[in-house]
Amino acid sequence: MSSKYKVGLIFGKFYPLHRGHVYLIEKAVSEVDELHIFLGCEALRDKQLFNKSRLPKQPQVSDRFSWLKTTFKDRHNIHIHILDEAGIDFYPNGWQDWSCRVKQLLAEHKITPDVIFTSEPQDAKNHEHYFGCSVSIVDADRHFMNISATQIRENPYKNWSFIARAAKPFFVKKVAIIGKNRFYDLPIQLANIYNTQYVSNGYINYIEREISIHHNKRYLNNSDYIKIAMLHVERLAKAVETANKLVFTSIDFETLARYYNQIFEKESDVLNALKNSYHFDLVIHEKDLKQKCSQLEYFETVSKKVEALLI
Repeated sequence: MSSKYKVGLIFGKFYPLHRGHVYLIEKAVSEVDELHIFLGCEALRDKQLFNKSRLPKQPQVSDRFSWLKTTFKDRHNIHIHILDEAGIDFYPNGWQDWSCRVKQLLAEHKITPDVIFTSEPQDAKNHEHYFGCSVSIVDADRHFMNISATQIRENPYKNWSFIARAAKPFFVKKVAIIGKNRFYDLPIQLANIYNTQYVSNGYINYIEREISIHHNKRYLNNSDYIKIAMLHVERLAKAVETANKLVFTSIDFETLARYYNQIFEKESDVLNALKNSYHFDLVIHEKDLKQKCSQLEYFETVSKKVEALLI
């Protein structure tokens, strides 16, 4: 079956990539032999968008490119390009300069478009004027997918279900709740409540698995701590891939580094590097809360702190 068009174009910032974008792309690719997606980037504009947003951290061009590549990794006829928009007046101005920049990129890649797909009807005339090809408007009224990147930037966790699957791990917040006895149950409880992932304490797991069995009883050595830390990094990374907004655990790398310092009376470069580079959005220590609390008081106090992360 022949396609309606040979070559199609889509332009966007994908800041972040969401299901509306995915719908636009999938609908477009069903009408063309090949589809070229142009990821627009401009450092000042992108920073301004972030500063006006409630995103927990700024997506870089590499992140947005990766989301597109991951989402459409099995599509041989979808091609993704980075469009550097530096020095061009911000949209809706700068059409002349912007179209010249696009045409340079099209010429470099020997792309001759037949159609441009957009969800913005106000752009149709300019696309037709500057590129001399058809324009296909897709879901302009957002009937099929009622979401925009602006809405997600303003409240990513309220609009979580609309964020593209490949982009979600970027926005997952990591929470470490550290304590003993019944306080130890709190991250497990909260993971259940938020229907998300809990990464168990790698320190305790490692001791139970590697050095507590009868024929292998011994004390932890230097290399054990490094193994524990790296295992925890791996397990957290895996949990983030499928997490629902949050990931909970019961140890962080600062705590591991402190244990190491106390036992060996020296510092570990590896643990210090992890402590300084691996970001937890919230770390709660039992010792930092009011002492002699009931389990319910602990639960309510910690729950409020976690809830505040998603506002």
